[in-house]
Amino acid sequence: MERSRITRSAAQFGLGVAGLLLITLASVRLNLQPGAVSLLYLIAVVFVSLRAGFVASFGVSLIAVCLLQYYFVPLFSPAGSRNPLALVASIAFLVTASVITAMVSRVRKMTEAQLTVRFEERLAERTRIARELHDTLLQSFQALMLHFQSASDMLQPGPAKEALDEALDHADQAILEGRNAIQNLRSSTSVTNELAQAIAALGEELGTAKHGGLPQLNVSVEGKPQELHPILRDDIYRIAGEALRNAFHHARSTRIEAELTYSARLLRVRIRDNGSGIDPAIIETGREGHWGLQGMRERAQQIGAQLEIWSQPGAGTEVDLSVPGSVAYVLKRDKAIDEH
Repeated sequence: MERSRITRSAAQFGLGVAGLLLITLASVRLNLQPGAVSLLYLIAVVFVSLRAGFVASFGVSLIAVCLLQYYFVPLFSPAGSRNPLALVASIAFLVTASVITAMVSRVRKMTEAQLTVRFEERLAERTRIARELHDTLLQSFQALMLHFQSASDMLQPGPAKEALDEALDHADQAILEGRNAIQNLRSSTSVTNELAQAIAALGEELGTAKHGGLPQLNVSVEGKPQELHPILRDDIYRIAGEALRNAFHHARSTRIEAELTYSARLLRVRIRDNGSGIDPAIIETGREGHWGLQGMRERAQQIGAQLEIWSQPGAGTEVDLSVPGSVAYVLKRDKAIDEH
């Protein structure tokens, strides 16, 4: 994990340097003054700080100062002269870049910490609901069932007893479904790495319910699966589940692919099909009376994820969900909280 973090930081540093070089070439062609170039350099530093750590951002800032000090300032100064304010300007640039980088980093950590607190609050509320349903509503229904069963035992065989027994059977099934729902709520309180298996199981269930068993779902995992917060895992599963149901029930596809990518930077889930596609207008506004697409976007927003849906009529559909690794993975999130 540490090596991956260093590699990512080095890559972002390289992109930052490339951005500085592009700005330099454009500034030379446009004959921009050092003051304007320094503002463009500062924008490049901010973009690097949004994606990388303090070290990479500060390294890009140093290179920007060297370009300003040893290239642009001499370019616009008389030959052989030295501007005494150039050093002051360079120091001011470094201080400004450092302050902005530190502020961006702190805001990012605070946002991640707030998401974690929100996850914990939702998890605690879910656990409370499951406990109260089990201790009150479910137990009350079970007691009522005993009373009705006693009443049924006192009845003589006949239509009335048969009708009551049939109602008791339906009630038993309803209680069983309620107990299973409560168990699902409780099971969400444990951290597991079964996201890929859950998606595969849902695909098998949807395929079995469809005549002919088509389309087939292929699930692939890239990278080492990481521990996810149960609330985040459940929301990702529900987003992927909605995408799968659309692919199975509405897309008339023959092939569906689900790809999970665990990288240091992000957790990515992509659902693709080769079906009939979705009208772009429906992607933007949703189908009247249906809330699936809107629900997917709302869930993604709740967990700090980015959701992209691409589709064209006759060209299939792709749902792409990306969650920052610092939010998705338990170890990274705990580390961010400790630093905060």
